[in-house]
Amino acid sequence: MYDRSTLSIVIPTYKRCKSVVALVNSIIPQMMDEDELLVVDDGSSDDTTEILSKIERIRVISNTSNEGMLKTWNKCLTSATNDWICMIHDDDTIAADALETIRKATELVKPSIVGHIYNEDSLDNCFRYRIVEPGSWAALNPFPIPSGVTIHKAIIKEIGLFDERFQYSADIEYFSRICAKFTSIVIENPRIVSFNLHSENYEYKTWGKIDFLAQLEEIEKCLIEYAGIEGKEASEYFHNKMNAYVGYIMDNAYKSEDKYLLRKFCSEAKKRKYLNKRNLRSARIASILNWKPK
Repeated sequence: MYDRSTLSIVIPTYKRCKSVVALVNSIIPQMMDEDELLVVDDGSSDDTTEILSKIERIRVISNTSNEGMLKTWNKCLTSATNDWICMIHDDDTIAADALETIRKATELVKPSIVGHIYNEDSLDNCFRYRIVEPGSWAALNPFPIPSGVTIHKAIIKEIGLFDERFQYSADIEYFSRICAKFTSIVIENPRIVSFNLHSENYEYKTWGKIDFLAQLEEIEKCLIEYAGIEGKEASEYFHNKMNAYVGYIMDNAYKSEDKYLLRKFCSEAKKRKYLNKRNLRSARIASILNWKPK
């Protein structure tokens, strides 16, 4: 039998009253008495704070103005009171046993960072995980899903907070910074969080920003530094990783039938010297015809 860790479940939110209320109502039945449920409302103009304040077990912090995603994320981390802090995004859905699964993982290694993968092929609800020691591989392969990641407060004290220079993919840099120095635990089963990539999703919106790729390039350079790789190995890694990102974004923009996003992203992507022939061809075509060849 394992010790049952107490959690601070923190939710940053902005103008998503309906979805965040549904989320907290699914979390509350899973909480232990010592758990904390904290919502930081980033100056929403709807009724988010008023409605949440009427729900028992929730502590609400409301920004007087919209401070932005990263400042709100960091306020969630600094305002939590328990040792284990689990951040969940306001438009996601958690499994009925998510907190219990997270508690199991937190007892494996202390301090550590706990993440999860999006398992599509689960045959049962049994707890399965892998432990990754800190090092170069861990730094280059941080958790792909930020929502549901759980961090021990001792790590935050040593590593710090999200880097507010990076407005678009700060979670990649932050988790890499942590995984380079601390053990990470990856929950493989059961699923913790379900999410949808949609036009209002923050990640989706960032792809069309003119400086998105420039920031992503800087973040990948940070990962290379944390991993301690240099020279030709570093260059090859950077080129391969950036091409994988570009291909992934083009595919998803095309599948979503968002022609404006596809054209706008590809207009920036085609300028990159690191693109391989296939991605360069696709970006050039898509930037003109709003169509991506297979």
